[in-house]
Amino acid sequence: MSEVVREEIGEVITRLVQEYTASEIFEDWDLAGLEAQAAQLWPLSTSLSEVDPTRSDREEIARTLTDDALAAYQRREQELGAELMRFLERQILLQIIDNRWREHLYEMDYLREGIHLRGFAQIDPLVAYKNEGFEMFRELMNSIWEEFTRVIYHVEVTVEPADFEPEPAPAQAVAYSGGGPDQPSALAEAAAGGAAAAGGAAETVPASASPRSARGNGAGAAPENPATVVKADRDKIGRNDPCWCGSGKKFKKCHGA
Repeated sequence: MSEVVREEIGEVITRLVQEYTASEIFEDWDLAGLEAQAAQLWPLSTSLSEVDPTRSDREEIARTLTDDALAAYQRREQELGAELMRFLERQILLQIIDNRWREHLYEMDYLREGIHLRGFAQIDPLVAYKNEGFEMFRELMNSIWEEFTRVIYHVEVTVEPADFEPEPAPAQAVAYSGGGPDQPSALAEAAAGGAAAAGGAAETVPASASPRSARGNGAGAAPENPATVVKADRDKIGRNDPCWCGSGKKFKKCHGA
């Protein structure tokens, strides 16, 4: 990539010089604008204010700017190292191509939608689509390398040492709450079960000792120590038995009504 990059940087500068020196008259050349634009692409260390119109031409100006840009590129490579510079060349170029290519596809779709209108101007839409698509592709390639030239000189790189280890995050104390008198926390039960297994002492817990187990036996499960209820004789009379008051009526028709 190194040689390709240097060639493309020279092409970018040549197109830039042609853009700002399009006129055939030297007084119409925008050398100040050319110098300002070049300074945005790379750290410019030369000046175009002292260009001699009698001895300088476009090729000479392009050669001067190209030498300055390649010298800055060489300093950049010495600063970062050859291996890191090759990595940056690949990654930056791939990222720019990815973004620019998607934009190009949108523009081609837009061109295709309206290319049939060229027929009203007696122009073959197919030929117009090929010509304009080729021009758009050429502009795409030029814009890719122009953006690459701007980015490669100004990208900031932070190199971490090889033995760098990120500091572990501080441990945070997390308090879990849950359960109640009738519903103990599941985390507490799991911790208690793990402690029992680690100690090697397996203990059998009666079903009546755990509220959770008592609920599992059904809603009508009796408690462990039910209270003793003493009933009177009158509480033992059936509804169809004679009433205890001696009226001769059934209990359900008398005092049981």
